[in-house]
Amino acid sequence: MNIISNVKLGEILEELKAQFPEHAFRSIALKDMTEEDKASMDILISHDGQIDEAFLLQCPNLKWIAWYAAGVNNLPLATIKEKNIILTNARGVHKVQISEYIFSYIMTDYKNVLEYYKLQQDKGFKTDIRHKELFEQTICFIGTGEIPSYAARIAQAFNMKVIGINTAGQDKAYFDEVYTIDERLSAFEQSDIIVNVLPETESTIDLLKHEDFQAMGSDALFINVGRGTVVKEDILIQALTDKVIRFACLDVFYNEPLEANHPLYKLDNVIMTPHITGLSTHYNQRATNIFVDNMNIGIDNKHSFKNLVDLDKGY
Repeated sequence: MNIISNVKLGEILEELKAQFPEHAFRSIALKDMTEEDKASMDILISHDGQIDEAFLLQCPNLKWIAWYAAGVNNLPLATIKEKNIILTNARGVHKVQISEYIFSYIMTDYKNVLEYYKLQQDKGFKTDIRHKELFEQTICFIGTGEIPSYAARIAQAFNMKVIGINTAGQDKAYFDEVYTIDERLSAFEQSDIIVNVLPETESTIDLLKHEDFQAMGSDALFINVGRGTVVKEDILIQALTDKVIRFACLDVFYNEPLEANHPLYKLDNVIMTPHITGLSTHYNQRATNIFVDNMNIGIDNKHSFKNLVDLDKGY
């Protein structure tokens, strides 16, 4: 089969060639693919957000897209389904690095790191700043998939109470309690830290409303490492401006990148990173491990593929 990677895999691609010598692997950027490349391609390895319906219609032999990202919300899922193309994603490859970021955000806030850094810049030495502990704090994860499950295990090590929210309220390992989406206000009311880890789907867009932040309370820390579309920006900005919640750490936004004059830049109770929590030096290897497992399973057994995306649900 002809396999094209839009992802720059370097030595990993050479390892794939050696592991699967019966297949032809090539590395070509999406923008550099010729009509012949598209016409002859059987498998595409990519995370290029420019893949659209027009592109797929030029790929008559495409059987499988190995998507090297978790979210598939920007892909033309209806066309992929219509053309009977297999879609797998990189769900789970982010769990280590995003979990580490979640706790780096928490520690930055709880241990007053920014305040101490400012004190350092001012050449000050002040010892009466009091900081919070994670011990016996309650952390609530909106979502109970691989990332929050991994983070929940870390939270347990800090002796935190861990609450999860998922569609059906189904129990999960490392979570002390799990609530349904419809019960989320009850979960928020008893939580000190709320972390959104939901993907973007039709049911998660604009999920969080004013009443959700009111339920979190004025001492709450809100962290978003899922998708920015879970809450409209005016609702989030109002919650921060009016001190409905105390602080927020945001890696994702409703529209990216943020404009230079965006109101969030003017707030002093928010930390922002530019959608980078999923990046890691181990990322491509972990995503390729999933690809290799599926290559060994074989396209004829696609229903046994790891990380097979449900094209109707969008995850």
